[in-house]
Amino acid sequence: TKCSLHNSEQIIQPRQNRPALLVSSTSWTPDEDFSVLLEALEKLHTLIMNASKSTPSSFQNILVVVTGKGPQKEYFLPLLHKFNEQHQYIKIITLWLEASDYPKLLGCATLGVCLHTSTSGLDLPMKVLDMFGCQVPVCAIGFDCLDELVKDGVNGRVFCDGEELSRQLFDLLKGYPLEDVKMERYRQNIRGMTRWRENWDECARHLIVGDKLD
Repeated sequence: TKCSLHNSEQIIQPRQNRPALLVSSTSWTPDEDFSVLLEALEKLHTLIMNASKSTPSSFQNILVVVTGKGPQKEYFLPLLHKFNEQHQYIKIITLWLEASDYPKLLGCATLGVCLHTSTSGLDLPMKVLDMFGCQVPVCAIGFDCLDELVKDGVNGRVFCDGEELSRQLFDLLKGYPLEDVKMERYRQNIRGMTRWRENWDECARHLIVGDKLD
């Protein structure tokens, strides 16, 4: 595949020149504004092109996989087709996956992008938990309580618009996969995060069950 090969012992291993794989799961609704990601990718492509004029490009190609279905998907599909025709280094594809295949995709991802915004300001995006469960760092659009889950500069990045996201992607993907220091640090921090059971025992068990473990 574009990302893997069989070595001389017929063992599958990642290619050194593999593309960066970005994954974004969306419901294609107004509260997950896909135009933010599309704007970011357009600006990212410009940043890559400008950087390659002065020095040899340190960027591999970028494959963006968007999963999910929803009411705005048909509107965006022609825009994605046009984007792919006009941009050399970045390609976007859409997929609808079986539940068993989704974690396999996340396990292959370089970076996740979350466009979820909370109307109440109180609900945390489950898609980020899915990505963290597969040790995938996330760039997530910010809202009031997001810092309970995504710690900016610790296990991912938080952005406010497409312009900021483009700069974050440029910074994180430059030199990938050979120069991956920031991303590896984020992955290490994700591995060290408190898990659900530990959080339950420490924060909620005594409030709901009425006891607390020593």
